[in-house]
Amino acid sequence: MGTRVSDEMVARVLASIAPCTLQPETWGARAIDWYPQKRPVWAWVTWPNRAATREPAWATGGNDRVVMLEVPCEGGHWAPVVWRNAVSVRRIENAA
Repeated sequence: MGTRVSDEMVARVLASIAPCTLQPETWGARAIDWYPQKRPVWAWVTWPNRAATREPAWATGGNDRVVMLEVPCEGGHWAPVVWRNAVSVRRIENAA
C-alpha cells in the first residue's frame, strides 16, 4: 500500500531546497568587502529545481564580481553568492 503525499507537503519539500551559489573560483581576484551592516537588496536567485526568482534579501558583502547574500527562508536563511548584476537596491520603508 503506497503513501499519499499532499500537494502542500510536496511544495514544502521543494521550497526547502537551497539555492545555487557561485563557487569561490568565480569570485575574482579582489577580496570580499564585508559590510558593517546588511544592505537590503532584491536578488535574482537561481534554484536547482525551478526557475530563477527575484527575492528580497540582504547583502552582507561583495566585490566587483559577486555579492554575498542572506535570503530568508523558513527556519533561518540561505547564504548564496550571486553575480553583482543580479542584485539591485531594495528600499525599506520605516514604520511610523
